[in-house]
Amino acid sequence: MALGRTFTTALTGVRADIVSIEANIGPGLPGTHIVGMGDTAINEARDRMRTAVMNSGLDWPRSKIILSLSPASLPKSGSHLDLAMVMAVLTARNEDPEVAIRLGETLLLGEVGLDGSIKTVPGILPGLLAAREQGFVRVLVPPGNAAEAALLDGVEVLLAPSLRAVYSWATVMAELPGVDHDEEGGHAEKIPDMADIAGQEEARFAAEVAATGGHHMLMTGPPGSGKSMIAARLPGLLPPLTPEQVIETSAVHSVAGSGFRGAIRRAPLIAPHHSITRAALLGGGSGHPLPGAVSLAHHGVLFLDEASEIPAAILDGLRTPLEQGFVRLLRSRREVLFPAQFQLVLAANPCRCAAEEAHRCRCTPRQRSTYLDNLSGPLRDRLDIRVRISGRGAVISSDDAESTAVIADRVAQGRDRARERWSRHGLGHLHNAIVDPHVLRRFFPADEAAMALLGAHLGDAEVSQRGVDRALKLAWTLCDLEGGNLPNLDHMARALELHGTVELVEAA
Repeated sequence: MALGRTFTTALTGVRADIVSIEANIGPGLPGTHIVGMGDTAINEARDRMRTAVMNSGLDWPRSKIILSLSPASLPKSGSHLDLAMVMAVLTARNEDPEVAIRLGETLLLGEVGLDGSIKTVPGILPGLLAAREQGFVRVLVPPGNAAEAALLDGVEVLLAPSLRAVYSWATVMAELPGVDHDEEGGHAEKIPDMADIAGQEEARFAAEVAATGGHHMLMTGPPGSGKSMIAARLPGLLPPLTPEQVIETSAVHSVAGSGFRGAIRRAPLIAPHHSITRAALLGGGSGHPLPGAVSLAHHGVLFLDEASEIPAAILDGLRTPLEQGFVRLLRSRREVLFPAQFQLVLAANPCRCAAEEAHRCRCTPRQRSTYLDNLSGPLRDRLDIRVRISGRGAVISSDDAESTAVIADRVAQGRDRARERWSRHGLGHLHNAIVDPHVLRRFFPADEAAMALLGAHLGDAEVSQRGVDRALKLAWTLCDLEGGNLPNLDHMARALELHGTVELVEAA
């Protein structure tokens, strides 16, 4: 009887748990048996592993093999366990203590191809984080995951090009190449410029305010007025992600797997079709839950165009992530958490026929008045900015329009003022939209005249308690953009107008 042991991970949301794989080779009819709550991909690995070993010129034991995945009560899924299972079998009969030491301090991640190559797998970043936390010396990853693995320091990362190369490394016959942590790999796309938008000064300013304070926004207007163009350019106004945010955002996209091309260093823009399902929006799925659009937009922008076409039951699912900053999925005997700190941007036409003016509308008065009823009151209350975009706001030429770089510089200065203020009072590096409203009201009110105006609208039931918080946060953002020290009556009046509390407020 021979026993081999290796280590890999099991993914639960964006968290990775360490899994110990034990391979026992003993008497009995030849065959491979896998125990320990593995999914279909793991159970099918037995044929994949045997063929890969033979095609690599290595020996597969011709006896009974039992692979135990521990902890046995933890559900496990994914083909990234292949490499660890193969190496546990191949080294089970090796009595060299150096082999056991090497594998005992190494985490193995990778799918084994039939030709013995090691293929790219999702979830590398959570695995690296788990390895660092649990004290592993090194991690072996596929070459296709090199850019992703280079994001994290604190653990040695080696590239595993093939099964034969890994076996030679494990048996101390050769070395594997390492990852270059200085290489700036990652996902980089051309960011469209705000200078492309002709006119629409009010909407452009609303986007600038939204970017500065991290505020959620609803845009309504006729087709072709620039709603989608403004939303697509909003991430370009946001500052580059911090190193911690790069890891958090990239980890979510790594777990999602599909289309992931490396580190995400700019705020992502996620714009799903309006036919999106609740599971695709919030995350979920049978077996191994995957992150939804709200989590893929973590530290970025979630843009829902044609919001009027999305059912209310699906849109209302946004309410909890908007407040809590994460999605909690409950499964049998386990809880899956996905981060979801995103900036929500909704866009919709004024009515089904999309006429901007009521006298040109072909809809009935009831149809026009109920067109956006799928946006419930509680969801509307969580939208800081509601801006109407008019077709009359467009112009022929955009030669005089400010570029993204110019606006982004003002946004960065406004965010720096906010972060300095909140950090100075021990609240951390926050932007205005996520400051605790109770702290804001008690310790950071606007000036007396501004609070009196806000109180008057609250007393007339023109704004809710949550609306008061949103307006106060908007007033602070406007103040930060102008370099002020305290929001005044003018800031509050404009904040109420942006919030949609009143149609027009005369600036004091």
